[in-house]
Amino acid sequence: AVVLVGAPNVGKSSIVRAISSGTPEVNNYPFTTRGMTMGHVQVFWESNQDVAQGNVAGVSIPSTKQLVQERLVKGRKDKKTKKMKEKEARDALDVYSRDDKNDHAVSMEEEQEGAHEVEAMLGDNAGISDFEDTTQHPPKQESTISKKIFPISQLCQIMDSPGLLRRENTDLRNEMEELTLAAMAHLPTAVMYVLDLSGGAGDKCSSVEDQLVLRRELRARFPRRPWIDVVSKVDLGIVDGARERLDQILEEERRGGTEASADQYFIELSVKDGQGVDELRQEVMRMLGEVRVVLDAMAAMDERSARAV
Repeated sequence: AVVLVGAPNVGKSSIVRAISSGTPEVNNYPFTTRGMTMGHVQVFWESNQDVAQGNVAGVSIPSTKQLVQERLVKGRKDKKTKKMKEKEARDALDVYSRDDKNDHAVSMEEEQEGAHEVEAMLGDNAGISDFEDTTQHPPKQESTISKKIFPISQLCQIMDSPGLLRRENTDLRNEMEELTLAAMAHLPTAVMYVLDLSGGAGDKCSSVEDQLVLRRELRARFPRRPWIDVVSKVDLGIVDGARERLDQILEEERRGGTEASADQYFIELSVKDGQGVDELRQEVMRMLGEVRVVLDAMAAMDERSARAV
């Protein structure tokens, strides 16, 4: 997953809408986002070697129908896993013969359950085969990849989070801020730090300098996370000296010698004008590829530990 963090009202929700299936509320006042809001992207790899190296081939925004189908497939896999464990507990001798049939066919009962799930999620008159998404959403840009079928794909989350404020006493953070920090601390996420350097919307709760100080504090707290800085709303302008101040912070981190900050830079973005959106999608692909590499390594370590026991 990629989690968007930053001060309130800096444009995080608009970015989630622009690059994923998510449709968080967007308004011109602080703390519009009061909880974690999820969007999704479908990420593609050419081969297992590309997965291991973090080389993502492309990304697309899944439709509502695809998300529903993904949920149904996962639900059926979970049911099969549960049934397999129950069978192993009851009868270890003949579980293999029965599981062989289950691996190649879905029972009529499961098909009916799946149909009921679709009806519940999409409405009484909607079906998987003919469903069309009629929800009114802002227009999404087309995927940056072709319609080629890739052998490996994964549904990944783009997470909108409540805004954070620079605080001298961090014990005074509200519950929404604590939720954002908990997501960063406990979920396997890359970080997109969003700044509004126009001196306008973001300044209502957090000045440009406050946003830069908060960014430095968070980066120091999570130094090894895949990270990209995004200056949003550049169509509104950037206050004098703000771009240079951010450059200075990044240069100081590069001189610090950490691997994570060696090639760090920032993207100037205007969702309204479309500036920087494609570049941001490329960075999201890169970060999701890095997160997958880390998660696969952790899973391999867990598997080796389980075998050792």
